[in-house]
Amino acid sequence: MTFHVVAPLSALSRRTRLYKLARFVGTRYPEWSLHHVGWERLPGEADELHLDQPIEKTILLRGGGYGGRKSRVLYLAWMLRVFQHCLSIPRQDVVWALGFESAWPAILAGRLKGFKVVYDDADRFSLLFPFPSVVRRLIDRLEAYTSRRAHRHVIPCLERYDFSSPRFFVLRNMPSASEVRAGRSLYAKRLWPRDRLVVNVNGWLGAGRGMDASLVLARRFEGKGLSMIVSGKIDCADAQALVRMPNVHYLGEVSNRECLASYFASDLVFTYYRPDTIINRLAASNKWGDAIKTGAGVIVNEEVETARYLREAGAAIAVPYADHEALCREVAELLNDGTKLAARRDAAAILSKHHGYFEDQLSTLFATFSEDTHGEGP
Repeated sequence: MTFHVVAPLSALSRRTRLYKLARFVGTRYPEWSLHHVGWERLPGEADELHLDQPIEKTILLRGGGYGGRKSRVLYLAWMLRVFQHCLSIPRQDVVWALGFESAWPAILAGRLKGFKVVYDDADRFSLLFPFPSVVRRLIDRLEAYTSRRAHRHVIPCLERYDFSSPRFFVLRNMPSASEVRAGRSLYAKRLWPRDRLVVNVNGWLGAGRGMDASLVLARRFEGKGLSMIVSGKIDCADAQALVRMPNVHYLGEVSNRECLASYFASDLVFTYYRPDTIINRLAASNKWGDAIKTGAGVIVNEEVETARYLREAGAAIAVPYADHEALCREVAELLNDGTKLAARRDAAAILSKHHGYFEDQLSTLFATFSEDTHGEGP
């Protein structure tokens, strides 16, 4: 059997969720072939830098980058090519389709060919772009249609949805146990910054992720007990200035396990989302699961509704996105009273016990593949 991952990305290892999925399939189902049907956004990005297992590649689309009008127009071409490609997939195979833009055409083809489609809705398509109201309503209806006809509709949280579906499967963004173990081993082999408070800033280091606030923290508390570990793609002037600070240790762009290793050296993980879009206010960050599974607390802006469980558990600092002074006051309080910082970390460790690792959740999902069902009727 072939397990097809249809995702509009250059490589599976460039998306944490798909990296963990690929590792799970390669480890638990070595007899399966793993096939990535992708979109190479930039030249040379299709190489799987952090996955050492066999992965067959079919690139349906090249170019367009990651933003702008051209990229949005190419989504229509992507949908058409996914439909055409999926008509060649045999009935016994399984398709894991990332996003509505992949799942809808895959499900249309699947209803003709008979294969199962898992609709992985990591970022709800209708919330990503400012569509005209008429287009938004149409996409909303098509998303509900796609959800109810998928084998399972995999979602990171329920808060993003204004419809119900018997196919919903909540897959929390938790790390893989094997990656956490590898990260812990890597942590023990390296030297890390030591300070009264170490803040971890990672992922996309862009303007919409609070890099201005991170820079304020680094400058305000330079030489006063705060250090930062930073990793990821630098994508704005504030991030460039941040990694040049003397109290910042920049790792570059790293693998998932290297990032997890850095969590073990950190007290808090910085996770800001500029609250100017619905999808940001309903974020479902991989960083939260990584933090609580490694015993680190979280810094999150209070506008993020889906982080409520972290705040209520006492594992997070939450202040308004634009209120840098409020953030500095919270950090100063932790620096002045180590017991409050310890309480955040203890709360994260307790919260971790209530959430299974990523592969445990996947095992439950994959057990349903023996079901002879393809969703609701026409």
